Amino acid sequence: MTRLMLLAFLGVLVLPGAALAAPAKISPRASAVSAAGSATIEVANPNRYRLRGTATVTVRGRTVAKRTVRLPKRSVTTVKLRFSPHAVAALRNAAGRATIRLRLRRPGGRRSTARRTLTLRVTHAPGPGSDAEGDHGGSTGGQTTPPASDRWVGRMGTEGPYDDLELTVTGGQIQITKPPFVPVSCFEMGGSCRSALSFELFDAAGPWAIGSDGLVAKRGIAVNQLVSSGARTINYKVTGSTQQPGRVAGTLGMSFSDSKYDVFTNTITFINCAGSQSFEAVPAG
Repeated sequence: MTRLMLLAFLGVLVLPGAALAAPAKISPRASAVSAAGSATIEVANPNRYRLRGTATVTVRGRTVAKRTVRLPKRSVTTVKLRFSPHAVAALRNAAGRATIRLRLRRPGGRRSTARRTLTLRVTHAPGPGSDAEGDHGGSTGGQTTPPASDRWVGRMGTEGPYDDLELTVTGGQIQITKPPFVPVSCFEMGGSCRSALSFELFDAAGPWAIGSDGLVAKRGIAVNQLVSSGARTINYKVTGSTQQPGRVAGTLGMSFSDSKYDVFTNTITFINCAGSQSFEAVPAG
């Protein structure tokens, strides 16, 4: 009996160290490849230490892009990838399917690898008589990008520059193209009654109907230090959205939960997390 208790005790001691060594996570959502040959992905580092390494993009086994990445501790980082014209052509021929591989290392620690296969949206090659930016339709000046009135830039709160989020507004609906971060507070119900604040990525693009409250539940990663690093169900909601000439506003909210078992006291501590932040947006450019 004493030996079994010791083994159980050693197992508990090992678990926290293993939990800290959680791998980085690559979001399944990626931006479209722009006309200039760039795209972005989001990478979450749930650990209490920073990571540094390289991101490599391969298409059908061939490397088409590579760059250095730095991931702050407990963060979600937007990584920008740049593709040459030949790389864009390779992506187009592969219907946008590419494998992202991150080879990372903590300061003074061992290496780790994160990998995910994504489908990047690549615009069609310009047709005859079109330039590299697309067919301008002669003297009409038509463009392949959405009209400027449909593209909006926003900020969280009511102060500061409009660079926290980007969205499109079409047919009375909001589509978030650059997600912002929402402040979320987590509280332990029992245990040590700790609390912690984090900034969580609002990873629910929409569409969200203006004037109607919406709620979406999906699997995602939370970086708050009180919850575990694995994927969980996160509730995303938009409330109080309005549109006026030259202004769109509303509130973005998030909530999720977790629980932890204490083998010594045979108790379960529940962790509840929630947060919201108002936003406002104006037409881009």
